[in-house]
Amino acid sequence: MSEAISEQVSDESLTRVLLIDDSKVMRKSALKMLGADFDVVVAEDGEQGLAMIKADASILVVFTDLNMPKINGYQVLEAVRTSQDEGIRNLPVIVVTGAENDDEAKEQALNKGATDFITKPFNSTDLKARAHAHANYQRNTQTLQQSAAVDSLTGLGNERSFLEQLDKDLSFVARHHNNISILMLEVDDFNELFLKIGRKGADSLLQQVAKVLTKSVRKEDGLGRLGLARFAVSLPTAGEEGARHLAQRICKAVAGFKATLRGESLSISVSVGLHVPGGDIQVEQRNRYLEQAELCLKKAIKAGGNQVQALVQAASDGQVPVTDFSIDHLLESLAEFGAEAINDQIPLALQRLLPLWQALDADQRAALQSQLQSA
Repeated sequence: MSEAISEQVSDESLTRVLLIDDSKVMRKSALKMLGADFDVVVAEDGEQGLAMIKADASILVVFTDLNMPKINGYQVLEAVRTSQDEGIRNLPVIVVTGAENDDEAKEQALNKGATDFITKPFNSTDLKARAHAHANYQRNTQTLQQSAAVDSLTGLGNERSFLEQLDKDLSFVARHHNNISILMLEVDDFNELFLKIGRKGADSLLQQVAKVLTKSVRKEDGLGRLGLARFAVSLPTAGEEGARHLAQRICKAVAGFKATLRGESLSISVSVGLHVPGGDIQVEQRNRYLEQAELCLKKAIKAGGNQVQALVQAASDGQVPVTDFSIDHLLESLAEFGAEAINDQIPLALQRLLPLWQALDADQRAALQSQLQSA
């Protein structure tokens, strides 16, 4: 059993606090000072600390040293602040500084998202005061977030409120036999940008993207922040042409951001996935529609970013307004989400493949049928 695991104190009635420090003396001191009031868990380096943060949602406060092997404190801060998990992203991280950490080191930690600092050697009173203050703040914040409908950073709807709005939009267009388009977009290379411009700059960038989205959409459209640098737009009654035009306009607006770092211009862009469902729109299929938009987003990112990739499915009246349909996309959907996700696209796929089948000679058809039977 590792030392980090054996030193854990298991008491679910107490607030859980994590200390990350490669010094055994510091870990034992923290356990002694906080053990009576908190459920203290410890890690001996940043790698182990991050693994514990990801695995344990009950951790409310993190104390971390800066200079550690494997993953240091700066990297811990970067990983926490760029996490897709909102709970992890908002964790209070208190940096434990020593004589070797000068003002420049503290400034760097602050820029990467440090919540507070405490200096070695710390005493029991200071350590407890910070642990209590940040744990209470985190607990209150989590309570507010559970009932809130607005993302505190951007002012847009949060994920829960966006999904509720999307359900309403799907219900509306289903009743009126109308179109709906769904956009999913993400800031390209956001983690790298975060490392360059720091938390303050990254937050400002996300706020600017949110402003572009707010100005671009109609009053009846749904808009929300789904993750660290990911947003979604619901466009009830909008068809492919209008939705694609909007997505391209958003890309152009963000690419026009003028940002510099130490005299060098920064490249900022977004990738957009567009999905226009076909057939009879169903509220129960909401997650599948989002999955298709996400697949398109991944294709846009993979293709280099700053572009729009779309999947427009066959309409219920038999017309096929499909421009970006591809067998590769269909296979990606099958691999990631299973056969149910592509059921309504199989007839179109067979229609597209029919000319290939017709081009085969008798021997090739027989060989293909044999392969299908043995598969």
